[in-house]
Amino acid sequence: MVVSTIMELMRLTRIELCDLAVKITNRLPDYPETSQAYVTARETLSNIRRIRARRDPNW
Repeated sequence: MVVSTIMELMRLTRIELCDLAVKITNRLPDYPETSQAYVTARETLSNIRRIRARRDPNW
């Protein structure tokens, strides 16, 4: 898994961001907490939350 940067995520629509967040959240339990995949998934989720917070608050 590769970290999605904020610039990459900014190009996505609201639906695409939500879909990606759900996919990552659903796969998160499959990774050991000490693995790089787990850390990467958490970082990408954090970036998604930042993008959603920057956009319209009615999201």
